[in-house]
Amino acid sequence: MIEASSDVTVPVRPPEAYAALSDLRHADWLPGVNKLRHIGGPPQGVGARYEVEAEVAGRSFSGVLACTEDLPPERTVMTIEDGLDLTITATARPAGRGTRVMLTVRYSVGGGIAGRALERATAGLARREVARAMERFAATFTRAAPTRVRAGT
Repeated sequence: MIEASSDVTVPVRPPEAYAALSDLRHADWLPGVNKLRHIGGPPQGVGARYEVEAEVAGRSFSGVLACTEDLPPERTVMTIEDGLDLTITATARPAGRGTRVMLTVRYSVGGGIAGRALERATAGLARREVARAMERFAATFTRAAPTRVRAGT
């Protein structure tokens, strides 16, 4: 299992940052996502389901991204329903006059020696993609305000 995290501080209050984090209609900032289309459930919140086309670890895939947890204005969790073992957790917490947003992506590409080798080989790429996703997310608020992005584990 690979885990990649990054955070950014955005110049808005937590409810506004959370609204953007949890709105899958406009979540093209997520790592590797090329296309999203609503296919069922509410547009936001638990049960929201979106067909997703993405590239993860150098491999293209399509699947269904679903919101499985929604705790406004602090935490949302999205998972791929079938296929790739992928969980995306996003949090928003007060930070001075803005909000610290953290994105954590956990994925597994399968068991065995080959799966573990592929996970190790893609870990650095995953960390860079998550950091870039946070940069894209911050850019949705303003390009003029300074942001702080930090890549994690």
